[in-house]
Amino acid sequence: MTKDQLPKLVAAVARAIEAGKAAAAAAPDDGGSANLDRVYLRVSRLREKTLHDAGLHGYMQSASTYHVRAFHLGAPFDGQGNRRYAGVQAMYKSLIAECVDCGVWYQVD
Repeated sequence: MTKDQLPKLVAAVARAIEAGKAAAAAAPDDGGSANLDRVYLRVSRLREKTLHDAGLHGYMQSASTYHVRAFHLGAPFDGQGNRRYAGVQAMYKSLIAECVDCGVWYQVD
């Protein structure tokens, strides 16, 4: 990922967020676990400030033995159980369809 690719990434994330909002709103109930699911972007060379300046909201997580350096996107829609899961999965599928290097972070609270 380079700075030149940021406008395309920002547009892809905006479309993914809209897909996530629609999927979360369509979820029938908000039962299930309250996992902290979110989409992350693999951005090895970009700084957190550069991503924020481009209009992306989230935070940078350092690399460790278990995962790569990643920028975690927020989940700007209602829900914490099934709705959040549906929204995050929709965001992920939207970004994958646009060839964005990303993944889903699952963390049980």
